[in-house]
Amino acid sequence: MKPLFVFIAAAIILGALAVAFPEVLITPGPLLRGHQALKKDCLSCHTPFRGVKAVQCTSCHKQSDISVKNVAGKVLPPDSTKVLFHKGLNAGSCNECHTDHKGKRAAKAFKSFRHEEISPSLLKNCIACHKNDKPEDIRHRNTTGNCAECHGKKRWKPAIFDHRMLNSTMASQCIECHKTDKPDDNMHRTMNLGCANCHGTRKWKPATFSHSKLNAKSGYQCITCHKSNQPNDKLHRQSPQNCALCHSTSKWEPATFSHSRLSAADKNQCISCHRSDKPNDNLHRSSQANCATCHATTKWKPATFNHSKLASGSGNQCISCHKSDRPNDELHRKYNSGCAECHSTKKWKPATFNHSRVSGANGKACISCHKSDQPNDSMHRSSQANCSTCHSTNRWKPASFNHNKYFVLDRDHRASCATCHPESGNYKKYTCYNCHEHSPSKIAAEHREEGIYNYQNCVKCHRSSRERGDD
Repeated sequence: MKPLFVFIAAAIILGALAVAFPEVLITPGPLLRGHQALKKDCLSCHTPFRGVKAVQCTSCHKQSDISVKNVAGKVLPPDSTKVLFHKGLNAGSCNECHTDHKGKRAAKAFKSFRHEEISPSLLKNCIACHKNDKPEDIRHRNTTGNCAECHGKKRWKPAIFDHRMLNSTMASQCIECHKTDKPDDNMHRTMNLGCANCHGTRKWKPATFSHSKLNAKSGYQCITCHKSNQPNDKLHRQSPQNCALCHSTSKWEPATFSHSRLSAADKNQCISCHRSDKPNDNLHRSSQANCATCHATTKWKPATFNHSKLASGSGNQCISCHKSDRPNDELHRKYNSGCAECHSTKKWKPATFNHSRVSGANGKACISCHKSDQPNDSMHRSSQANCSTCHSTNRWKPASFNHNKYFVLDRDHRASCATCHPESGNYKKYTCYNCHEHSPSKIAAEHREEGIYNYQNCVKCHRSSRERGDD
């Protein structure tokens, strides 16, 4: 019982002390300098168990008097830097921005300002509070009071400007706001049109310039604006200043140049403009300056070269120009004569090769040149190097193979190859057992009757349909 009594007594004493000396026992911190007179009167702002209500603030600080009068009613000296916006706030919104017990300095007692606490009418009239923040330029002088159309609520920049907010007069007078953005070049100095004719409203580049907007006189003076774009070469130096003769208005290349505009003398002096285009090879080094002899005026290739224009001695010296075209094989390494003996002057293939020019020894060694043409089968592997036994020198097929040299295909032996050569590709191996007349047992009996026991190689004795062949 005694402990309970002590607890209750202590609670009563602490409660009494808290009510008597709240600034000592329960204060969270020192008050503002302007509120120091209330540091012992907590209930002037606080309602027990309910906190601080805005009505306690406005009992001393009337919204219409803030920055105009002090709490004693004395009129304050005018201050143009202060904005009287409190009268447009909600009556119960003091705690949204202000607090206390943060120290004597008022700056510590501020929270961040929220525009949501402003009345709807004031929220649309930003200039009522931000008159001193408004820049003195033509853009801002012609805008309405709602800054939120371009600016955010937290900071002024970055800002988004919608040109659709401008009236028709201002919308066509871009230079009124963008005078400092205008480049100081000849094109922009001569243009009096609105910037929107070439530029978008979000950023300057990319821009589209319509040459159709130029007047008739300036339309033919391309060099007036494009002097720095003109290449410093003979062609452009002697050409007129109308770039449109060769170039389009969208981009410089590709360009079309009409050689018909050249003088008669210049038409034969192609090299005066195309020196850098001339290949550094034997053919072009020995040729003259007139490229038109072989090339067209539209593009270099395909080109036509008339070999009849070569000197008499050089006609057989094809290799002097075509060394890089020469195949690196045995046939071409052997022959040093003119390419024209096999090839035409129009294209390399088809080519004609006269095998009669091959010496007697090489004539039978076809494989020295045609190794890659030889089929990979048993018949060709077992044959000798002389392809002419079966093939002509004009083309491989049709070919003539003399089967009579091994066996005469007469009478009933005009069968398919597979009948006697069942193993595909291996023509060296054969059999005579695939015909009903030549069964293994019958052949064995007939040969043993004659005292012949080695009868596996039939063609050794039988070269035709005769019963016995010549040994």
